[in-house]
Amino acid sequence: MPRRNMLAALTLAILLLTTLTPATAAQSPADTPYAPEPALLTRLKSAAGGQADVYRHAETGAVRFLDLQAQPVAVTSSLVAQTPEQASRAFLARYGQLFGLRDQARELVVKRQTAAHGRSLTRFQQVYQGVPVLGGELIVQTDARRAVVSAGGELLPRLSLAIQPRIQPASAVQEALAVTASVHGADVSNLQSTQPELWIYDPALLGGPGLRVTRLVWRVEITPRASGLPIRELVLIDAQVGAVALHFNQIADARSRVVCNDNNVPDADGDAANNCVPARYVRVEGQPATGVADVDMAYDYAGDTYDYFFNNFGRDSLDGRGMTLVSLVKYCPDASGCPYENAFWNGQQMTYGDGFASADDVVGHELAHGLTEFTSNLLYYYQSGAINESLSDVFGELIDQANGDGTDTPAVRWLMGEDLSSLGVIRNMADPTSLPAGVNGPYFSPAPDRMTSSHYWGAIGDNGGVHTNSGVNNKAAFLMTDGGTFNGQTVAGLGALKTGAIYYTLQTSFLTSASDYQDLSTGLPAACDLLASAGSYGVTAGNCGEVRKVVTATEMGQAPPAAPTVDAPICAVGLYPADVFADDFEDSSNGMWASSAAAGESTWYYPMSANPFGWSASYATSGTGNLWGYAPSGEKDTAIAMTENVTVPADAFLHFRHAFDFQGSDPNFYDGGVVEYSTNAGATWSDAGALFTHGGYNATLFTGRDNPLSTRQAFGSVSNGYGASRLDLSTLAGEQVRFRFRIGSDEPTMPEYDWFYGWFIDDLRVYTCGNTPPSSPATPLIAPLYGDWGRPGSTFIFGVQGFQSDEEVAITVGGARVLLATVGTDGRLTFIVTFDTFAAERTYTIGITPVSGQQLATTHSTEITVTIDATAPLLSPPVDPALPRVALAPPHAAYLPLAGR
Repeated sequence: MPRRNMLAALTLAILLLTTLTPATAAQSPADTPYAPEPALLTRLKSAAGGQADVYRHAETGAVRFLDLQAQPVAVTSSLVAQTPEQASRAFLARYGQLFGLRDQARELVVKRQTAAHGRSLTRFQQVYQGVPVLGGELIVQTDARRAVVSAGGELLPRLSLAIQPRIQPASAVQEALAVTASVHGADVSNLQSTQPELWIYDPALLGGPGLRVTRLVWRVEITPRASGLPIRELVLIDAQVGAVALHFNQIADARSRVVCNDNNVPDADGDAANNCVPARYVRVEGQPATGVADVDMAYDYAGDTYDYFFNNFGRDSLDGRGMTLVSLVKYCPDASGCPYENAFWNGQQMTYGDGFASADDVVGHELAHGLTEFTSNLLYYYQSGAINESLSDVFGELIDQANGDGTDTPAVRWLMGEDLSSLGVIRNMADPTSLPAGVNGPYFSPAPDRMTSSHYWGAIGDNGGVHTNSGVNNKAAFLMTDGGTFNGQTVAGLGALKTGAIYYTLQTSFLTSASDYQDLSTGLPAACDLLASAGSYGVTAGNCGEVRKVVTATEMGQAPPAAPTVDAPICAVGLYPADVFADDFEDSSNGMWASSAAAGESTWYYPMSANPFGWSASYATSGTGNLWGYAPSGEKDTAIAMTENVTVPADAFLHFRHAFDFQGSDPNFYDGGVVEYSTNAGATWSDAGALFTHGGYNATLFTGRDNPLSTRQAFGSVSNGYGASRLDLSTLAGEQVRFRFRIGSDEPTMPEYDWFYGWFIDDLRVYTCGNTPPSSPATPLIAPLYGDWGRPGSTFIFGVQGFQSDEEVAITVGGARVLLATVGTDGRLTFIVTFDTFAAERTYTIGITPVSGQQLATTHSTEITVTIDATAPLLSPPVDPALPRVALAPPHAAYLPLAGR
């Protein structure tokens, strides 16, 4: 095919997969413009006069933000009358593939449309066959000509999964009630559930821990029936197997006003303790002060909050439609929790413990959680939760500084809670690192002031550190308002009015429910640019330059190093592995592994589909095979072990990749898994914990239950997708050794709460490291490993073996050189090609050519024929058995730019 015709018919995305694990890939810089679909992106940049800024999602690899502010792009003539939605859909019909969309008309439904500063904003919800995706949202901003100024959000690209549930909704509700009762120590009879709804969930969009597997879930919300427990648990139950896929409490620890007073009296029978109803009102709008400090301050500061948003932004209360601001003061959940030292927004009203309505910034903070719920609806989980918390801090302090009440001297104007009569200061926004450890109780002070800070909280507690990691944006708001020099940047402050306007615009126009700090790094400048272009609030282009300095200083675009999943090197730099034993778990007939159970039945399965659940547990880092052991309820002790011995040479290592999801978290790890070895053909087993050099145990199993592994160190709780572990086998040199993986579980306190995904293991090897590169076959191999045959946007994964380690090669399609790449240290390379052609049938030649200096050596190639049929179902092609397996990562490893290659 002539080169010009090939390029006209083909849109290419080349994705290198080498040996990166998902966790490693997710830590790559995420705010660098990139080109996932070169031809399509070239078309877009041309339409934008070469001034399109494109940013990728760190995990999915798809575009997460397009900034076309410099020259908005109109897909159709501006003379044609269009609604903002029509213009947005026309744009996405042409460029939606950049976000991972196949058919925007079927994959997006409108959630909300708003207008501000001469721009229209259309907020879309991603759906797959009508089922919504948690966190899958996209906001398209158009100008008065209906040209697109920006498009941003997070979507799951190229979805393909079954949407018929095996688990009945009633069973999902029972599981959700059980897990909520267990976590909060509540009585199930005192809890109620919303109607279960089918959703699609993948932790890649939310950024917290969990297996990076897209799954169908039942979504429910669990709340108290009547009592005042601060519970609003979002629970996702796997609709195929019944496992708890995710759960977290959405309670955010918050001019028509009403106030109720509990008088620090716990409600004995729990009939209405946290329900401020008309019969209990002690002050309503327009009534004079009562003389009860908590009542009057809750009333006054709720008014200050209303006035701030109405006077500055024309917003009529939290929902924009005049909702009544309801407050309950001097609340006590029970006798043991009185006085209650906290405050929260529960989705309907504010609830304050004794004295917590005394601080205007705290009142503004908690009510601002309501604003978040009615705008971006940021999930109260990991980075989105940290931004949720920080935005409440920001608006709480701006309200505090503007209302003329409380203490606002320069020394305390950026302290959160300086007027609290009981607890005192809880955060310092000017210097989040300054508070001593423990001052915030469970909130893990001090807090980070930038993403690479050692104070960044990377563990599960506090919903993933929502109160701690809020420090990054808190520092940003301080710098944006007052200015200063920090982390190599000198910022000229914009003042409180402009800062508040930028954050309000960000909240209402750019953030989605799963937004993270990378989204904030592009959203803050975009919000400023919008105000500057409209001439609103006196914001100028120069101000937006200062905002960009703030983003750089706080490192919002960088992934935090405090990631909960670790990787393990195979060999030191410059050394190469030589396998003594290796299994990628693709051949289940080799008899190399056998399961057993010392207590209960075995819960290990290989192949993964041969299980009683009818569920494919294929979750692999290479090919499609892996070991899988799930963690059931009841006392279980089950293992899967090698059936043959391996003679361990001197200086050997064991390396394997794995992901896990067990019941419990710090400090109560109930279930878990351990690695053990035997030197007497499996007669006895020893724990291998002392041999780990990387990726060792992360938990000590709880001592108070009947787990057979009780008190032992183990892998527990939830990993952040796949990681890797390495063990030094030097002490076993010369021994005949077998290894096994063992899971221990206990009887849960709630019998219904009984299913966890367990442990997934892949790509195990025993090996030594040396100076000799791996030998290459006479003829390098190139073959397709996977492909979506027959659909526009078809994606193919190619595997390559037989080149020299660290050798630079050129990847060509149809003779056109599209990318330079480096072969991995194991002599292997994997890459993805995405085809988007409207020809009935085309044959493409994929070539790999070693590069010697500037010269190209012999090209090794393979041909593939692509037939496009928009109505064809997604199919999985056969995998060439002659191609040795390569270390595939999921397709969110790292897109590389083609420019200049």
